[in-house]
Amino acid sequence: MRPGALTGMAKQRSSSAGPMPTQPLQLGTMQPTLPLMPRASSDAKAKDRTPRKRLTRAQLIDAVKAKISRRNSLRKQRAALKG
Repeated sequence: MRPGALTGMAKQRSSSAGPMPTQPLQLGTMQPTLPLMPRASSDAKAKDRTPRKRLTRAQLIDAVKAKISRRNSLRKQRAALKG
């Protein structure tokens, strides 16, 4: 074999970017995969919504206490992990 025999086989330059041959060279904006759905107007949304029940003061207090308790528990867990 000749020492320069393999140099005659030059690599073909592909029109792709990156390691995958299917990746196109043009770097344009990506097209969405699904068509955009029409949005309902805000009036239609307001009509579809069911009216919420008003919570009593006791229920609101319970919800706030639960939130505070959860926050303190997480704070204790973080402190225990720190050492």
